[in-house]
Amino acid sequence: MARALALSKGVGSDVVIDAAGPSITLKQSLQMVRRNGQVTKIGWGPEPVGFSLDPIIEKVITLQGSFSHTWETWERVLSLMGQGKLTTAPLISARWPISRWREAFEAIETKSAVKILLDPED
Repeated sequence: MARALALSKGVGSDVVIDAAGPSITLKQSLQMVRRNGQVTKIGWGPEPVGFSLDPIIEKVITLQGSFSHTWETWERVLSLMGQGKLTTAPLISARWPISRWREAFEAIETKSAVKILLDPED
């Protein structure tokens, strides 16, 4: 967040896309966007928003929701991955056998991992 504000000399970004999910990232998005800017929220969080949405009014922010699960989107993503144009490796915290699924879920719940790829072949 600090980097985005520094790059804009404190003004904020024209558009901020929140694809992470947790409520805290929406709060950060509202702080990073400029006055009359737009925040697009794609990721869904596990808990309701626990903070004031008054910055939307104060900064005249347009808040847009986006449902990202369409067949066309998935087909395009898979095509880009197949062509080597989309790298997902940096998003994966660990790769474990599926037999460790319970441990993987616990790691995500405790936030010691973000994305764990479960390999179906132990």
